[in-house]
Amino acid sequence: MTRSLLLAAIAIAVVALPAEAKRIARPFTPIEKTALSEVVVTGTVSAIEKEMVDTIRFPGDKEKTPHRVAVIKIDKALVGGGAVTHVKVGFIPPPPVDPITPRPPIRGGYQPVDLTVGQKGVFFLTQHPSGEFYTITPMMSPLSSKDENFKAQAAQVMTAAAALTDPMKALKAEKAEDRFLAAETLVMKYRSYPINGATELAKVPAEESQLILKAIAAADWKKTDENGLGAMQSFYQLGLNPASGFKQPQPKPGVDFQDTLKAAFTTWLAGPGKDYRIEKIVPKKIPHKK
Repeated sequence: MTRSLLLAAIAIAVVALPAEAKRIARPFTPIEKTALSEVVVTGTVSAIEKEMVDTIRFPGDKEKTPHRVAVIKIDKALVGGGAVTHVKVGFIPPPPVDPITPRPPIRGGYQPVDLTVGQKGVFFLTQHPSGEFYTITPMMSPLSSKDENFKAQAAQVMTAAAALTDPMKALKAEKAEDRFLAAETLVMKYRSYPINGATELAKVPAEESQLILKAIAAADWKKTDENGLGAMQSFYQLGLNPASGFKQPQPKPGVDFQDTLKAAFTTWLAGPGKDYRIEKIVPKKIPHKK
């Protein structure tokens, strides 16, 4: 399957493609949602438009799907959003309930998005290909202010958003754990494929790149969150290879591979990697016709 067809297939359920396919098997964390969104805002659903909109779900989609459009009154734009006070958001609503043969409830995984008037929380948005509104998908479902763990998750979003807004400040934080959180967020952002169109590689500024690499090297590689994400995951997302001057160590019997890999990465960073600049994946620039 070509990369374009693969992206189109995945785009039904996700607005950005992470580096490892295993991520598709679970909902994104608040940090991942923040890193992979074009716009992140806190706000309230102020209206639901009466008319549905038949439109494609992703670039190259051959069929149109009915979308419901909500209007979100923005309290605070955390990532992107500019100075607008309201934003239109399209979503594919769940199918209507059949009173005769109702469907069993969905347990775990991705719940359908169903925005309602008065709903408050954090919203993770991506521009629809038409440019007429933003979209929201089950994998990027909002954080509801009514959720039991809303405050803790919203705090993670705020921290991740701050890293995206001012990377250098976040990467120079006093605490090592805060520096790694910033590095983790930035690697997720830089090394994930957007689905909207072709992409190319661009170099991250040298100082920022080195701070990210050093934060990963200094982190505890055995420490992961509830989804298995941590420094080792961030390392693999970098995509280092022999062309980068990095040689993957071979596991040896009785030797902890995480320790071996971290040592190899640290050694590389002090040598060939001291001038390495992370390559970020960005939408390909289309030259203007004269």
